[in-house]
Amino acid sequence: MNQIMIRGVGMQYIYGTADIMRQEDCVVVLGNFDGVHKGHQRLFQVAKDRAKANGLRTVVFSFYPHPTWVIGDNRKALIMSRRDKKQVIGEMGIDELIEYPFTRTFAAISPETFFVDILMKRLKAKILVVGSNYYFGKGKTGNPKYLRQLGEKYNIEVCIVDAVKIGGSMISSSSIRKLILEGNIEKANEMLGHPYMIVGNVVQGKQLGRTIGFPTINLIADPDRVYPPNGVYATVVRVYSKTYRGMTNIGVNPTVSGQRKMIETHIFNYDADIYGEAVEVYFYHYVRPEQKFKDINALKAQIQQDKWHVQEFFANPINLFANDK
Repeated sequence: MNQIMIRGVGMQYIYGTADIMRQEDCVVVLGNFDGVHKGHQRLFQVAKDRAKANGLRTVVFSFYPHPTWVIGDNRKALIMSRRDKKQVIGEMGIDELIEYPFTRTFAAISPETFFVDILMKRLKAKILVVGSNYYFGKGKTGNPKYLRQLGEKYNIEVCIVDAVKIGGSMISSSSIRKLILEGNIEKANEMLGHPYMIVGNVVQGKQLGRTIGFPTINLIADPDRVYPPNGVYATVVRVYSKTYRGMTNIGVNPTVSGQRKMIETHIFNYDADIYGEAVEVYFYHYVRPEQKFKDINALKAQIQQDKWHVQEFFANPINLFANDK
């Protein structure tokens, strides 16, 4: 069995195997949890409360790969990488995260088989926590009402948690993906409960920014992630556990005939060599779309304007979360 402890948070992480046989009763939270948004966070809190009241451990049961990558013809790009998701879930005080292999064979099992063979026998679930829009089993034929019926049949407590809403809009991973694709970073962050982020290791770029006074750190775009529109954003960057403000360009650098999509960040008041190091880039505000300029001088002038815009944005404390990274 593949399992590790998530550094700094003490959560057990089990992945890449269907050979799971827990020995102790637990509270299980079910879902995909892409983005780990405010709705997911409420599920985790309910699970932790029920676990504390009953002296049980909390187990988040999710899947990898994402079900849409295996079945159907609408492969979803993800809000959050696999690595980031497990780190964020661990920081929320969950005891165990299980990423169960999602295969066509697994997708074909009936809802009751999933309930009995996986949840009861393998996970030792005594309490289940799900959202009101949770579906499971072959063809998504299992729903919360049926889950509750199974719970009554097999003496398992089932907690169905209503969706969280903001301004009358239900929070969901799908709605957040749409907001990110539209460039509505502030609204996406409000639903997430934390800033949309991109995490990766710094790679060598063309070093054009350095020649015009705006050195950047560069990350390669992951084809499995959802990204906001190409353009410039106000961001906060974490490097070596310290945070800095900056501005990030997502795009292909059309002014210099770029081809590959990159995430390039100019960190304010920072110019260290951090090639190969892991960095976290948190997005707060969309500044402008990507543009092709007539020459490098025009590009440089616009970047200076962008920097002033971002500095003005961050000068207002209301534009940063209270839990700013």
